[in-house]
Amino acid sequence: MDRLLLPLGQADFRTIRENGSYYVDKTGHIGQIIRDSASSILFTRPRRFGKTTFQSTLRAFFDIREDNKDIFTGLAIMDDKEAMDEWMNKWPVIHLTFKDIDGPSFSSAMGWMNTQIRDLYKSYSFLDDGKLGGDGAMFRRILDKNASTDDICHSLRLLVELLYDHYGKKVIILLDEYDVPLAKAEGNGYYSEMLSVMRSMLLSVLKDCPYTHKGILTGCLRVSKESLFTGLNNLVVYSVTGSEYASAFGFTEEEVMKLLCDASLEDKAAVVRQWYDGYSIGGIGIYTPRDVILFVNSLQTDRDARPQNYWGNSSSNDVIKRLIDMTDAEVGDDYSTLINGGVIRRKINETLTYSNLYSSPENIWSLFLMTGYLTLADRYDANEENALRLPNEEIRRLFTSSVDEWFSEKVAKSGRKELFDALWSADATALTEIISQYLFETISYYDYREDYYHAFLAGLLSGAGYIVRSNRETGTGRADIMLFDKKNRRAAIFEIKRSLSRQAMDKDAKMAIQQMDSRKYGKDLEGFRTVLFYGAAFFEKDVTVKAK
Repeated sequence: MDRLLLPLGQADFRTIRENGSYYVDKTGHIGQIIRDSASSILFTRPRRFGKTTFQSTLRAFFDIREDNKDIFTGLAIMDDKEAMDEWMNKWPVIHLTFKDIDGPSFSSAMGWMNTQIRDLYKSYSFLDDGKLGGDGAMFRRILDKNASTDDICHSLRLLVELLYDHYGKKVIILLDEYDVPLAKAEGNGYYSEMLSVMRSMLLSVLKDCPYTHKGILTGCLRVSKESLFTGLNNLVVYSVTGSEYASAFGFTEEEVMKLLCDASLEDKAAVVRQWYDGYSIGGIGIYTPRDVILFVNSLQTDRDARPQNYWGNSSSNDVIKRLIDMTDAEVGDDYSTLINGGVIRRKINETLTYSNLYSSPENIWSLFLMTGYLTLADRYDANEENALRLPNEEIRRLFTSSVDEWFSEKVAKSGRKELFDALWSADATALTEIISQYLFETISYYDYREDYYHAFLAGLLSGAGYIVRSNRETGTGRADIMLFDKKNRRAAIFEIKRSLSRQAMDKDAKMAIQQMDSRKYGKDLEGFRTVLFYGAAFFEKDVTVKAK
């Protein structure tokens, strides 16, 4: 079978269809939106769940300036006679994305906003027919990219009025990633200024506007009405906690299995499910669409390709480390439970504001759910604590790597002078106390397996100017960890044991020393004046260190 042409890096519906790229049909939901009585709709879904493609599909279907029957041929919406006869390419449309509105300052972010609004106005330049009076001056300022902040605040209202006058029909407004400017503003210190702009823009066309037929917004978070949508009582929110439009974003099991079948990759279903499935929205299992497409593309090149963490490679995941920092690792048990496949229960706040997003751990657990780091493990209950879990292997590995990075950064900042002073002076008692404290402060996972302790100790000793080697052959055995100080011609060898009880730790640490003796560890370290030997026995959050 020929290789499938997948929509890599393509989010625009028209581009996908005209290029002949593989398309998972979501057009059946257009009829659902048409018949939805809500005049303003907000869809909140995690990043990379197909929100931008969905909005561009709606634009291609509704926009009165176009005739797009050809690119919808063969898709589900073609069977909806009412939608085709009364809605297809029969409505003026404002389609605007806010995903690129960013900048270190308010003025720089508004520069990007100016560009986006100008491009929108350029597509409707024919409306400036010389008869607009004072509105024409504002129209041309926007086209010339000389718009003031006040112009930007009123830009959508002006355009919707002009479109209504021109076509004699109310306007459908499609706003993609509406919350991105607020997220960026919160991180860069100009949240209140950006909130004022976004509130003016959105409310001017969504709140009691006689020229707007329907507004459809997408984003990751539901920003509270008190913060952004003050007085907008007709806004209906469809989020990850609800059942409405559950299959409109992301890929369902059926859709993924069809994709794998079409690519002759049916035998890869289990690994795709393990890594990229696991989201529960409205009781339906949902896969991350972008990651599935990237992995299938990789498999088409190499059938033995291993799954990758596309989520972690695509953007910053500092929110995970930020929660640990906020709570001073008090969430360690929760992280351990999640990483080991367990469930935690937390109260979820669906109406967050970016200004108080990081004001409490409770808000960040809600953020994790809304942005796709966690998913519901049971039916959602707005009045009670809800069961949460990690959705799949991709996110589980993201959590473990974030925990490891957090610990490495914490260790690096601590200096570790006392640790290495005790180590090079063979002070096993001090080492026991110091390593125990680090162990107590970090986050464990894998149920305290021996390889966890190995990684913990290797990380604790790394990045301090010494050479650290793991599982290196020495004598007639293989040492767990070897530490080399070439400048002072000294080395330290660690053998690690995982004890089955606290009472066994002393005996196990001594056994580790005996193992190093019997296998002649360090006999091949020629040129080193000092070689120290340490047996370390771990049990849960405790360690006992013996020295030779």
